[in-house]
Amino acid sequence: MTPTLPPGHDLVRIAAGEFVRGSDDFDIEAPERTEHLHAFEIDRYPVTVEQYARYCRESGAATPPDFPDATRLAAEPELLRHPVERVSWHEAVAYAGWAGLRLPTEAEWERAARGTDGRRWPWGDRFDEARAVVWDNAKALGVTTVSIDRFPGGESADGVRHLAGNVEEWVHDELRPYPGSSHRSPVAEGGCRVLRGGSWFYTNEYARGSFRRGALPDFTGYAGAGGPGFRCARDAD
Repeated sequence: MTPTLPPGHDLVRIAAGEFVRGSDDFDIEAPERTEHLHAFEIDRYPVTVEQYARYCRESGAATPPDFPDATRLAAEPELLRHPVERVSWHEAVAYAGWAGLRLPTEAEWERAARGTDGRRWPWGDRFDEARAVVWDNAKALGVTTVSIDRFPGGESADGVRHLAGNVEEWVHDELRPYPGSSHRSPVAEGGCRVLRGGSWFYTNEYARGSFRRGALPDFTGYAGAGGPGFRCARDAD
């Protein structure tokens, strides 16, 4: 029997098969190639403030920096539907374990974002400010993060939402050069974990499905500039 998940987790099944991974645009993303994945399930949405608050209450975990307090949530209840941010990789792993899930692998995250055809953004190959919140439009909109109910047109081919912009997301893997890549840098020599998807604080190029960057697992971002969020996954039955 599949265990009951905490409220808010709406898992999307991604079928087994081949997909286009990587890009030849930048050496940290290269080489572009085809890979095969087993079936898996991934959260339709990033983990929200509401979900993370419940986790902290029930587990005794500390809230992340800049987490909205009860007074602010009472005044701005819509924040409960925003993705949690400024979460370290260790905290994301702890939440996922508490929920009976795990972080997606980097390959799983990219497959969910790019479908099987290697599209640049979850909806296609041309960026559209009506489908995601990134630096290009966040300033004009006067927002940082937005509710997971916003930008429904930004979903992937499998119906996964907010894989571009809003908050960048931790995945399980360490940042390493892909096999066959010429990339060399101290960040990619081990110890850093991968962040995917860009955020409201980064331009649309960071929101491409093949974009990858690394940060130390205790990184939580910066005051006024936000920081990482995450979503969960599990093996498919």
